[in-house]
Amino acid sequence: MLCHIPHVLSKDSDWVIFLHGLGGNSNIYYKQVDEYKKYFNLMFIYLFGHGCTLESLNAYTFETLANSAINVMDEENIESAHIIGVSLGTIVMDAFSILAPERIKTMMLSGAVQGFDFRARFLLKSGAMLQWVIPYMWLYRLFAFIMMPRKSHATSRRIFVREAKKLGGREFRKWYKLMESLEPFYASLPDPTQNTIPRLYISGDEDHLFLPFVIQSFLRDPLASIHIIKKCGHVCNTEKPEEFNRISLSYLNSYPDLARLENIPKDTRAYKIIKKLQKNH
Repeated sequence: MLCHIPHVLSKDSDWVIFLHGLGGNSNIYYKQVDEYKKYFNLMFIYLFGHGCTLESLNAYTFETLANSAINVMDEENIESAHIIGVSLGTIVMDAFSILAPERIKTMMLSGAVQGFDFRARFLLKSGAMLQWVIPYMWLYRLFAFIMMPRKSHATSRRIFVREAKKLGGREFRKWYKLMESLEPFYASLPDPTQNTIPRLYISGDEDHLFLPFVIQSFLRDPLASIHIIKKCGHVCNTEKPEEFNRISLSYLNSYPDLARLENIPKDTRAYKIIKKLQKNH
């Protein structure tokens, strides 16, 4: 069983389940706790080898991780919940939505990772060759810097690097192997036009590696909403917590009467991407 920490508001309140990213843990949500616990029951889940979950597996799949989160819901008698994920956590959510869609009220994907461009593929292939000859933390620091290169991203970068040190090299390599299966995993999923779960994408306009894939998914999903945060990178819930909390809580508190949200400011890279995609189609 994955280690999990609840914050209970009341027996009648909706649950919000938080899934963290690779190398981090649920501490990444420290700027959300005080605001969210005013309205919801909260459940912070620590994935294998992360935080207080000492248990690990010989190998990981996104389906195994999703089933482990479902097991936590069963253990805590949570029939359904809103799910929030950052980075790797968003991939686990997508697997969850296939295995048990009836357990999810809404999905909120922050810094979603739904594909790799040529730079990310090059890094993965290079890392696969180098991971046995250089310390794993060198690789992790490199990837963290490439994903979050700007001075304004420094806090998020430090948090992820600090927590990744606790993984250890053996555990890191298993998770690294999992990320190599990301593109086949998404290729196997149903078309987004068939989605039945409302979802909100919140991404930073400076999330340069993954933003185009987020916008493509938004355009194809009739139940999806999107909010782009200006001057913000991959981990927008820590870089711009006030805006993240305001938008995300407004969305959750409007459930089940959710209106489609589309906030893509014209002076952003995201706006240029969406216009290019619309023109090509």
